[in-house]
Amino acid sequence: MIRKFVGCASLAGLLLLSVPAHGWSSPPQSQTKQQAEQAKQVSGKVTEIGSDRRSFSLEVNDKGSKHVMQFLVDGNTQVQGRVSVGTDAVVQYQPTSEGKLLALSVGPQNGQGAPSGR
Repeated sequence: MIRKFVGCASLAGLLLLSVPAHGWSSPPQSQTKQQAEQAKQVSGKVTEIGSDRRSFSLEVNDKGSKHVMQFLVDGNTQVQGRVSVGTDAVVQYQPTSEGKLLALSVGPQNGQGAPSGR
């Protein structure tokens, strides 16, 4: 009797494992992973910081041609070190659905403006 029960349970387990997983879908990618895949990076000199501290401008030298890029800052933007007007900075960003550039992280280039350990 026990032998039949164990045999049936084993058979049922094998059948369940062999059922194709057509209805199963993988979980959606995390938002941070999607952001990392879409993120771009640029470096330049900070030329202006908005009075509300929610935006800044970066002068970028692209193949000998200088132009200014405007970035938005939100609660998720990571600011490393001290960044002010005149700082050479590195910005990771991604475009928003409105076509604006959202800064994901910003920090001084080559440790410039980093807080001192004194």
